[in-house]
Amino acid sequence: MDATNKQYALRDRAELSAFVNQPLRNNSRIKFTCFDCSPKYFVFGANSGSLYLYDRITTSFLSIFPSQLGTIGKVSISHNEKQIAVGNQAGSIGVLLELEPPSVKEILSTELAPSTDGDGRPLETGTEPTAFVTSFCWTEDDKELYCGDSRGIVSLIQFSLFMGRNILNISLHPVLLLENRIVQIDRYKDLLLVSTLSKCVLCNTAREEFKQIGNRPREGQYGASFVIANPNGTAGATPPSPPLMIVDEEDVRIFCSRPGSRLWEADLEGNVIRTHQFKQGTTTTRQRRPQLQCLQESELDLGVAPAVAGDGTMMVVPFQVLYSIRRQLLLVHDRCQLLIIDPLHSKIVLRTDEFTDITHVAVVDEWIYLLSGENRLFQVRVEIEGEEEQPSPSSGRDDQQQLLESRKQKQGVYILDSLLNNNGKQVNGKESPLLLSTEATIKEALVSVVRGKYGRNIKQMFMGYEQQHQQNLQNSGTLPERPKTLNLTKIYEPSRTNNAFANGNGHALLAEFGIEADYLGCDNAMDEEEEREEEEEEEEEEEDLVRTRTGQIHGVAQTQNRKKFSTSLLHGYETSEDDATVRNLYLIYRSSIISNLNFADRYAKIFDDHDTETIVRLLRKLETLLEENDEPNARVKCTRIYFNYLKPELLWEIEPDSRQFIKEGFILCNTTDPCDRALLEGLSRCGDCGYYLQATPACHYQEIGTSLLQYYWSRSDYDECFAMVRQVPYLWRTVTRYYIQDRREDKVVACVWNLADRELFERATSELPFSLQHWRQLFEHVVAYQRRHEMICLNCDRSCSGSADCATEPFRQWNYLLGVALDRLETPKELLRLLRDFADHIPRGAVAPSFYIRCLLLEVK
Repeated sequence: MDATNKQYALRDRAELSAFVNQPLRNNSRIKFTCFDCSPKYFVFGANSGSLYLYDRITTSFLSIFPSQLGTIGKVSISHNEKQIAVGNQAGSIGVLLELEPPSVKEILSTELAPSTDGDGRPLETGTEPTAFVTSFCWTEDDKELYCGDSRGIVSLIQFSLFMGRNILNISLHPVLLLENRIVQIDRYKDLLLVSTLSKCVLCNTAREEFKQIGNRPREGQYGASFVIANPNGTAGATPPSPPLMIVDEEDVRIFCSRPGSRLWEADLEGNVIRTHQFKQGTTTTRQRRPQLQCLQESELDLGVAPAVAGDGTMMVVPFQVLYSIRRQLLLVHDRCQLLIIDPLHSKIVLRTDEFTDITHVAVVDEWIYLLSGENRLFQVRVEIEGEEEQPSPSSGRDDQQQLLESRKQKQGVYILDSLLNNNGKQVNGKESPLLLSTEATIKEALVSVVRGKYGRNIKQMFMGYEQQHQQNLQNSGTLPERPKTLNLTKIYEPSRTNNAFANGNGHALLAEFGIEADYLGCDNAMDEEEEREEEEEEEEEEEDLVRTRTGQIHGVAQTQNRKKFSTSLLHGYETSEDDATVRNLYLIYRSSIISNLNFADRYAKIFDDHDTETIVRLLRKLETLLEENDEPNARVKCTRIYFNYLKPELLWEIEPDSRQFIKEGFILCNTTDPCDRALLEGLSRCGDCGYYLQATPACHYQEIGTSLLQYYWSRSDYDECFAMVRQVPYLWRTVTRYYIQDRREDKVVACVWNLADRELFERATSELPFSLQHWRQLFEHVVAYQRRHEMICLNCDRSCSGSADCATEPFRQWNYLLGVALDRLETPKELLRLLRDFADHIPRGAVAPSFYIRCLLLEVK
């Protein structure tokens, strides 16, 4: 029976409240606050902090597990039914190990947020609410547990690290740092799907890569889940041998909730395919199972929500959490309604409002369990009549042939890719098996692929080869290297005016494999139709853009045929080693942006395999890639990636071009950010040479900048030094240190005064022969500054008008300067004579009486 003709019904409705409440002994103070179920167990969390365990089949009470956690907010049973994860409302997480007797039932706990800092002092939480667990997700082998909380942090508990007899504690490792509360976490193989109040993030946990699904934000509690289109797709069929085994990822879809009873459908690469809107009628239309509306979200009026009424008008149920029924159907609910959706076949298949005050829902296979107010538990079963089956030996020849052809095409893709990419190479440290040994096998694989939906990629590859062939013959008379890869994610863009393949030249390439042109299976018109369909799919992926046929976006002309980089989490077919490395760098960058985590160690694993010159070349390619994907400040972002890895001492051994790249990047990192620009604009500059009169209190990547300046200064390359100082005035401090080392008293006096740095000032007065003449120059600077805010340009020695700096005022006081001078001069008489020359310029009360008393005591001594 066709999937669209399946019949659905709710059967075996029953109330289990009497069995569940039996151990409570009519204690009205104990309330169940959450629950979960598995094929074998029920488990309930209570406001008393205890867990109540039941047998799901017999509903008999098994055990109670007391704890000190307080009110339980979330529970989850592992797949192997040996552990239970527990979260309370105060930020604690507990794990109950080994449910089976005779194990000791002990709940180990830890805190979501540390209560003390590194020195053991309690942290100040302020007015922020306490974090608590909002979602649990076990891995398939139950060795890891993902915990999402109200702060937007997804943490990982690895049970293999502490599963033993001497268990002390459990530890959390942050995986994702998102902006707001985690609503739901789901997992499929290595992919982790995380839904928050504002977005959905897809994570490849094996490669630590992250991608946001869709671009449109949202505001509210909306879930996300994986759905498998054909979970029994290979039933009854002979699986291919291990080298040819292909996991059909095309049957898996991601569904993300949207406002207004809508769902985004996305593939496993995180690309939004389409938007579904669900609108249902009331009782008058309930039996007709109204059809799902499939619309692009740009076509919806987001400001108008369907009304809730009892007269046959449209109704809306918020999709807060998506519960999966056998990975085929989705269950959503509110306080009084249940909706069961077949998202793949565009149907709301069941709806019921016979339950009231629904607080929690759990699903096991086709069984649905509902917890409502006053500790009432209900069960109901979803019955599906007419399950679609795979073609059996007695099925029609057409069905069997179609299934065989589809499998053949997928195996053909694997064969060709393995041949072109892996032949003679090592994969994961092992020699890849030689899958092909005869021309007949190659021909059969190529024919099956060309005939199928991947054929256009094959032809595009050959078209790109032929165009390059023609171009190189015209320019240099040399032949290009034959393509070495089957590009399934990044294809050549054929010329509209010079289609070598369409003119027949590409057939010679296929002829080398012994394949006639008739095997192409489609004409030019079909190619154009496929191209148009792919372009439309690409347009759907850009949710924020509505393109016209002329390439205009809201009246603004866009660059046509612009290549976007493939950010697939599952595949990666590249054309060169550099392209593969740049792709990895880009994916790590995107992952760090989405997850808000630092991936310096992952960058280091890539950079460790290359010399500095190669790294700079890769960074320039990455910069181009970021610009093509509309990333602002691409150069700065690439530089920061490298600077977080770079060791400053290496600057003495690298090539001049690489050193120049690092120098330019250092300047960009300190002059691009708006905060840095605002800080620089607040400093005074010389009217003649444009140098800053003062230095900023700090700079980014200070060690790199200091090492660069030290390298140029040691080689007397002062032009390079001052080119850096002109842009990053913090380096005046480093230049001042070099002036002190070189005994440049003529420069040191103005430098220490302008910078107002106590450490540099006291170092200069102690290491240099700071004579009475130098103190006179310093006092003249003090008078000029206090009268007219006048300062000396450290580059051209010209007097310039500065600005008052409140942060340096304690340095620019007579008491501090005279105190240091008194410590450095041999006798206080010299200082008093000098001070008398400036008596008319010193404000009344500017010098404390304690200074004169100290002078007298030193003189007597």
